[in-house]
Amino acid sequence: MPDPMEGPARTRLVALVVILALAVPLAIVAIASSGGGGDDEEPEMYVERAPEVFEVRVFVEPGANVPDRTRGRRSVTVECVDDAGAVIARQDEAWPFTDTDGNTLDPHAHIPVNPARIDDLSLCRVKQARPALEAPVT
Repeated sequence: MPDPMEGPARTRLVALVVILALAVPLAIVAIASSGGGGDDEEPEMYVERAPEVFEVRVFVEPGANVPDRTRGRRSVTVECVDDAGAVIARQDEAWPFTDTDGNTLDPHAHIPVNPARIDDLSLCRVKQARPALEAPVT
């Protein structure tokens, strides 16, 4: 009786093993390298909750805090929403943001929030920014 692993069946099995031997490591490398931009990159915007004064502080990195980011607009609307997308806080701000704390922090805005809703905040955004400026509330 002939061996079932002879001829075309053996060739297909060897080809499959070779493909898997190459594909699995490549897939692992691709997944590891697509981890959302890496930890070395600094976000363009970040938001800190300040429950002691019922506000959030919306910080923009200096490189993103430029007139061109809003196509020359001199004011923007900062909007903060909950997980469902409902607006909890909204305020117009001069653009670009200025440092209001003696040049010790990145440019930012202080956005007042209803004390009863401050823990519901999930994301803030600068509405007129292109490309978009938004960040989760931490």
